[in-house]
Amino acid sequence: EKSLHGAEKKRHADFVESSRQKVISLNDQNRALKAEIDSLHKELGRLADARNKAAAGTRWYEARKVRYRLNLADVIDSLAPFLEADFPYKTDEAVASVRETASQLRKGIIAPDDALGRVFEVLGERIRLGYTTEAWDGFLKAPDGRSVPGTFFRYGAVASIFVSNDGEDVFWLSNGKNGYTWNYVKEPLSLRTDIKDAMKVAQGKGAPHLVTIPIAGSSVRVMKGS
Repeated sequence: EKSLHGAEKKRHADFVESSRQKVISLNDQNRALKAEIDSLHKELGRLADARNKAAAGTRWYEARKVRYRLNLADVIDSLAPFLEADFPYKTDEAVASVRETASQLRKGIIAPDDALGRVFEVLGERIRLGYTTEAWDGFLKAPDGRSVPGTFFRYGAVASIFVSNDGEDVFWLSNGKNGYTWNYVKEPLSLRTDIKDAMKVAQGKGAPHLVTIPIAGSSVRVMKGS
C-alpha cells in the first residue's frame, strides 16, 4: 500500500509539473499570438493609410487631368478668332477643325495629345500656306452682292486677285481696319492690265515673265513676280 501510494504521489507530481509546463507553453503561445495579432493590426493600419493616400493621389491626379483637359480646350478655342482674321483661304475649314477639336477634348472623346496633334497640323497648314501659290476657278461674292464666276490667284498669304470669266470684273484683296476685303478695280487702267496679265501667267496662258500684283496691305502696294 505504501508502494502504491508513493507511485500515485509521483504520478500526481508528474501530472502537476506537466500541467504547469503546458500552462507556461500556452501562455507563451498566447503572448506570441497577441504580438502577432498586434503586428498584423499595425500592418493593416499602415496598408489602409497607404491605400487612402494612393486613392487621394489618384483623385488629385484625375482632377488635375480634367482641369488640364478643360484648360487646353479653352486655349484651343481661343485660336479660332485669330484664324478667322487670318488670310481668307480655307479659313472656315481651319476654324471648324479647331473648334471641333476643342469640343471633343472638352467632352473627353479625344486625349490632350491627340488634340495638340490636330491643332499643330492645322497651324502647320496655315504656315505652309505662305510658301505656295495657287490658281483656281470659283465664284467671288462681290461687295455689291453679285456672285461673279471667274478665276482666283493666290500668292502665298500676302496677295490674292480675281478676274471674271468675261474679263470685265477685276478684284484684288486688301487688308485694312475692317479685315480682308475684295476691291473692285476700275481705275487705274494700268492696275487692271497688270492684274489680268498676272492672271494669264498664273494660268499658264502667257509666257513666264515678271508681273505686278497688289498685296493685301492697308494701302495699295505691288509685288513683282513671275
